[in-house]
Amino acid sequence: MIKALAFFGLALVVIASLAWMVLARQRREAEAMDRRLGGLRPDSKAAFEPVILEELRAFGPLIVQADVQITRERAIGLCAVVVIAAVLALLLSGPVLALVVVLGLPGGGYLWLRRLARTRIAAMVEGLPHYIDGIRQLLAIGASPAQAVVRALAEAPPSVRRYFDPAARRVELGVSVDDAIDQLARSVQVAEVSMLAAALRTQMRFGGSILVVLTNLAQLLRDQINVRRDLKAATAEARVSAKVLIAMPLIAMAMLVIGNPEYPQFFLNDPRGQNLGLIALGLQLAGIVVVRRQMELVF
Repeated sequence: MIKALAFFGLALVVIASLAWMVLARQRREAEAMDRRLGGLRPDSKAAFEPVILEELRAFGPLIVQADVQITRERAIGLCAVVVIAAVLALLLSGPVLALVVVLGLPGGGYLWLRRLARTRIAAMVEGLPHYIDGIRQLLAIGASPAQAVVRALAEAPPSVRRYFDPAARRVELGVSVDDAIDQLARSVQVAEVSMLAAALRTQMRFGGSILVVLTNLAQLLRDQINVRRDLKAATAEARVSAKVLIAMPLIAMAMLVIGNPEYPQFFLNDPRGQNLGLIALGLQLAGIVVVRRQMELVF
């Protein structure tokens, strides 16, 4: 039964991948036709949007947050690696391992990309108050908002420059500062950047002094960072315990396999073992999801 389910899962993965590629291609062709027929609208900002493959458009914000460039050649190479690994697993061990490879490699890549995005965004958020203070100081001595946004990057942390350098280049090329920061906020989809964009957009449209707003925003971000650090420190023991609980079944299984190499055959060849293995795998995955949800800090 488990082999039949594995073949069925492989078929679903192949069909879903082909459908995804066909739909992405149709969307590219439709957009190309729209550009040829009507051209870009004068108020369109597509020229300043990050370049993301149509097949990966659903993961656009995550890719922008991770600041990873995925070209079409690189994506094709990664897909070829997954296909070759899946074919080898199918020939050497059967459909079960092939399904694990097909789902595990992309899943592992997604988890790595998500972790990288979280790490880099967290570093950017921690350095953002310093960058806002630099903008405020330049505005206080008479610089324009465009000049302040560009010049303050020279003293900003590298984690901030990673995301704000493209916006600064757009400002230098003539884009208004509020449009450039607003485009960045819509691309990375980070609340702290959206607050800075809203402050600049309000000042550009209605005028007035923005110094008090930037001061309060920098202090708000610092308070938020301090609260997150306190929460992380207060829940450190619980998070370590959760990781140990997640790892214990996997370590126990590895020790059993090392001690008795014939032990996994019961779960691969015997129908009873296959059913028990599927139940155990489902419970383990459900436990991991529940524990990770409890570990998440929302502020």
